[in-house]
Amino acid sequence: MSKEKIALSVEEMAVELGISRPTAYELTKKKGFPAVHISERRIIIPVERLRAWLNEQAESGGAV
Repeated sequence: MSKEKIALSVEEMAVELGISRPTAYELTKKKGFPAVHISERRIIIPVERLRAWLNEQAESGGAV
């Protein structure tokens, strides 16, 4: 089985993107952001969907 993660926690995403934890949590609340709310306290971000979202943001030049 592959060791590459298929999803990241919000904290892991913050580290990967070089942003603060509060900023990462704010991103998860934005419409269109690929966050999966497992429960009230558990949010995961699928890696492939995050990459696609980042590419879309880069192409549109959109502010996050």
